Amino acid sequence: MELSEIKGIGEKRLAALNRMGIFTPSDLLLRFPDKYIDRAAKIDKSARDGDEISFAGRVVAPAKRAFIRRGLSVVNCSFENNGVVVRCSWFNQPFAARSLKENDIVYVVGKVKKFKNSLQMTNPTLLAPQSGDGEIVPVYKTSIPSRTFESAVKTALANVRVDSYIPASTAQSFGLMPLQSALKSVHMPSGKVELDSARRSVAVENLCYVISSYRLLKDDKRDFTYNADDGEIDRFIGSLPFSLTEGQRSAADAVIRALRSDRLTNMLVQGEVGCGKTVVALCAMYFAAKSGCQSAIMAPTEVLARQHYATMVKILEPFGIKTQLLCASMPAKQRETALFNIKFGVADCVVGTQSLIGECVDYANLRLVIVDEQQRFGVNQRAKLESKGRKTDVIVMTATPIPRTLALSLYGELAQCEIRTLPADRPQIHTSIVPPGKIRDMYRYVSDKASKDERTYIICPRIESSDDEAASVEEVYATLARSKLAPVTGYIHGKMKEAEKNDVMNAFKSGKIKVLVSTTVVEVGIDVPQATTVIVYDAERFGLSQLHQIRGRVGRGTLESYCFLLSGNDDPDGADRLKKFCTVTDGFSVSELDFKLRGAGDFVGLRQHGNGSSAIDADIIDAARRLSDAVISDENSARAIAASLDSAEFIRSVTMN
Repeated sequence: MELSEIKGIGEKRLAALNRMGIFTPSDLLLRFPDKYIDRAAKIDKSARDGDEISFAGRVVAPAKRAFIRRGLSVVNCSFENNGVVVRCSWFNQPFAARSLKENDIVYVVGKVKKFKNSLQMTNPTLLAPQSGDGEIVPVYKTSIPSRTFESAVKTALANVRVDSYIPASTAQSFGLMPLQSALKSVHMPSGKVELDSARRSVAVENLCYVISSYRLLKDDKRDFTYNADDGEIDRFIGSLPFSLTEGQRSAADAVIRALRSDRLTNMLVQGEVGCGKTVVALCAMYFAAKSGCQSAIMAPTEVLARQHYATMVKILEPFGIKTQLLCASMPAKQRETALFNIKFGVADCVVGTQSLIGECVDYANLRLVIVDEQQRFGVNQRAKLESKGRKTDVIVMTATPIPRTLALSLYGELAQCEIRTLPADRPQIHTSIVPPGKIRDMYRYVSDKASKDERTYIICPRIESSDDEAASVEEVYATLARSKLAPVTGYIHGKMKEAEKNDVMNAFKSGKIKVLVSTTVVEVGIDVPQATTVIVYDAERFGLSQLHQIRGRVGRGTLESYCFLLSGNDDPDGADRLKKFCTVTDGFSVSELDFKLRGAGDFVGLRQHGNGSSAIDADIIDAARRLSDAVISDENSARAIAASLDSAEFIRSVTMN
């Protein structure tokens, strides 16, 4: 079956689906609903500010459109459910509710805003009821209408047969629904119990596929030997302008032992923010270079890649080890020189962003691959870098420590080493929640610190203002510039060109900019020792591990440092989460707390989009690991998965009925 054969999918909608990465019925089935509407749900005035709710509402009065000013209009319409009236508004959407009549029933989905004793919504999604609706109605937030997408999914489900890699008897013994039934129930649930069961089944199968893929990919017999003599690393470490911590030395020794073994290295180096994982990576790259091998380290941002490059030039090149940077923003002539140096072995150690995995990049003798901030890259990106060499050793590093059970589940027999100790002169970082009435005092503190040449980061969840009222870089920067609350302020965000970002960061490091307003583009690895304060707007919108990464931008010198959290949300659960974060200082404890509170959302990137899969929790991880053991032991299933690894999809096949 082709997508174009489905009723309602014309040329324009087919193109829209293709832009979303949907080309086949299989892709369609793996685009899970973003939300669900429980038709029987009742709302009441206890709904909290910022809650996302869905309900079947009765139109209280016909929609009315009003003009606020030139170029800005608003449509207002109120809906009643369980005796509670919710006033909804749509800005510059004149047709949002034009067809609604008094007493019509419509499904409403959106975030609620409390104003005094009333409930309001801005730009909620509306769905008209249909005769075939069950107790639970799926909502798809896609570039084509939700009902059209839902209809296309139903057509696909009715006309294809979905096969799983898991033998039916094995799936049944693990309490899983047949995959075809599970997918149908995710898209067309008859009730909440069935939906929960389907979501769990899909999550277990998907995670089982990921785990099994890692296991089957491993061909870890070494076909070469690193021949640097035993004293090389000691001489290198002894030459460093600083002493390694006990944790750094232990990690470096573990990496070198692994490289000397008769099996290829596959190791995860986990360490606290600022613990010095980069030095461990440099030890490994030095050892590889002295053995006549190339190494490459891939960083998630160009700013971090350039920072690594500066460190490598300073520490490695005095030993005659040639280093090379490769980034997208490099001028054509520099890039051409870099590609030549990498291809013909002029460069021993290479550092860059995803440019390292470009089609035009060839390596002379790549044997060691290091992936910095592993959680920022997908499996395919890491695999592409590994494939640039032949039987490469792999070291992945993260400053967002992963709970041990989850790490083992995701990476199979991945060896792990941890760096828990920080350099002795690192200061404590004090974390506190700042109430609205104390914000001016906070900025007076920032100004005082700036006068002493100390720097401040201000982190916002958005670049531009949006309907959800989250703080934006543009808004906060403009406010500070207008009010002069903070001195010499600059801004940086992901939409800026790399050259612009580099200029801003250099100005911040040098002190030309004292206060930097930013998105989380500075979250990873940026090292400014003079930065002693970080302010996080709308802190409740960030995961705890991400907050810890942000907090790690300060306290990298010797000066006492502070992290101030601002939150405009009255949600007591969110407030409690932030309070707990303030009491936890090390990344390992933060990751365990985050895992306990939210599951593995920060760590597991499932193939499908939407909200149809279950949150990954300890039960699902355990079931997926045990299921993987059973699948790997089944020769036919293991062979099928091994043959499918290029597709990275946990559905074995989708065929016409």
